Amino acid sequence: MRLSIDHVTGFRYASPVRASYNEARMTPVSSPSQVVWTSRLMITPAAWRTTYTDYWGTPVTCFEVHEPHDRLEIESRALIETRPLQDDWDVQRRVPASDLSWAELRGGDVLDAMSEYLVNSERTTPHEELAELAAGLTDRPPRLAALDVCDLVHDHLAYEVGATGVTSTAAEAWEGGRGVCQDFSHVTCGALRQLGIPARYVSGYLHPAGPDAIRGDAVEGESHSWLEFWCGSWQAYDPTAMHRVNEAYVRIGHGRDYSDVSPLRGTYAGGDSEMFVRVTITALS
Repeated sequence: MRLSIDHVTGFRYASPVRASYNEARMTPVSSPSQVVWTSRLMITPAAWRTTYTDYWGTPVTCFEVHEPHDRLEIESRALIETRPLQDDWDVQRRVPASDLSWAELRGGDVLDAMSEYLVNSERTTPHEELAELAAGLTDRPPRLAALDVCDLVHDHLAYEVGATGVTSTAAEAWEGGRGVCQDFSHVTCGALRQLGIPARYVSGYLHPAGPDAIRGDAVEGESHSWLEFWCGSWQAYDPTAMHRVNEAYVRIGHGRDYSDVSPLRGTYAGGDSEMFVRVTITALS
């Protein structure tokens, strides 16, 4: 699919702020599953900026505004071509010979190389009930155990906007039985790590109509999250939708949890603020 994405976010301030300092992670990067044809980040009011790639490999734009302003707006525009993945291993429950066994996953080489994706934070530590349920899945290969953990989470959590907040933890979401994609990803990552399967949180976009989107129609979209787990290679899966990541997904970056890849964060000198977000996605071909 060729997708045009227009992501606008920022803050309205109750009174003019004197200065603000921010980081934006809103720039897609080319990978084996997507090619970025064009990408542009615009900031209003005009700001001093610099860019770098963070520790996790995500492009970051740092910027500062040193003049009074009552509104800050960041707009990311990108044209991306995504590629479908033909491997239906999840439907067939097929385990490639190249996958690692449980014993190999727990070996010293993997523990050293993947340590940051095996340690749970406060955001991802699983609820005791989920940890116990997941522990009963180790009688099958790690890849299938990971798939079945996704199924556990998908069956237990109901998708409900507003049921949780941006700072909600995996344990809280599980206990409440409701959440959004961020919660599905945190809950699943935590349970996988508890089993010894490396897992990372992925941030990006999803066309709501999927691969069958009507070409040329601009639709309201949103930032989305899913996860990748490692069983000898990284496998991308969306526990919210309970299927493999396909060509309707656009990747921005990954990390241990949401805090590593939040689209916009920063600080400012001033009073109260209100955040706004708008994402428009158009399937072009």
